[in-house]
Amino acid sequence: MHPLAPSCAPIALVNQTEVVRKRRRRGKIGIITMLRVAVVSAAALGVTVFVLWLKKETPHSSAAIAVRESPLVQARSLKSLLQTVGSSGLAAYGLMKNPVPVPAPEVVQPPTVQEPTVSRVLPVWLLVDIPEFADGKSAGLTPAETIEQLRQSLREAGARQMGQSVRFGMLNLSELLAMEPRAWAASLDTLVANENRASAMLLTFYLTYLDRAGDGAGVKALLRAMEQGMAEESAVREFILKGRSVAELEREMAQVFADAGVELQFMRRGGLAFR
Repeated sequence: MHPLAPSCAPIALVNQTEVVRKRRRRGKIGIITMLRVAVVSAAALGVTVFVLWLKKETPHSSAAIAVRESPLVQARSLKSLLQTVGSSGLAAYGLMKNPVPVPAPEVVQPPTVQEPTVSRVLPVWLLVDIPEFADGKSAGLTPAETIEQLRQSLREAGARQMGQSVRFGMLNLSELLAMEPRAWAASLDTLVANENRASAMLLTFYLTYLDRAGDGAGVKALLRAMEQGMAEESAVREFILKGRSVAELEREMAQVFADAGVELQFMRRGGLAFR
């Protein structure tokens, strides 16, 4: 080989050295990556173990026994502040803050004998303040004048003039006899208030002066019976109907008033009915 010719051996040596260096660098990078992964895994494992340790719940009756438990478990095993104070202590403290006045000894009076109270509640359909014309004799009126006064009262309550007679829409006796005081009071501020009162006036007038002998014996007997404690329904059935049905009494009443020039048209509202 010519002395001046370039040699290729050093170049090959340099190339081989560079390859070895690259291999060593690759090996170092792999070790560092493995170390980093190992550190992260150990940290994650430690956090997991710590969380599981905190969540471990094996409470004991006494906090002193829970030595190996987490602080969370020990805190759960402690009693609340109110539980550490006895109920007797709380009661004593409450009495100290808000003393309860001691009532004076009650003076025992000897029992007194009272007279039995008599119920004087009248049926709502029985009016004690019917107009003065109802008793024509005491008012000095003739029978014709009494009937005319009755017709005039019905005209003021909304009756229609039909020639010499008047036509009035009256609440049917079945609902009128069964009307309760609450229903009567509730109707006072409504349009049916006049109709209710006029219907009660007609029934009271009929039972007092026109029914049977015309002496009001049935009304008087009903009042005496209710004062002695008889129920209104039973008293009506025994002393007012007296063996008649409500429909029969209604027909008799309509006939007697028709003869006196008062035509009654019994209407239904759908309320309670007397059975």
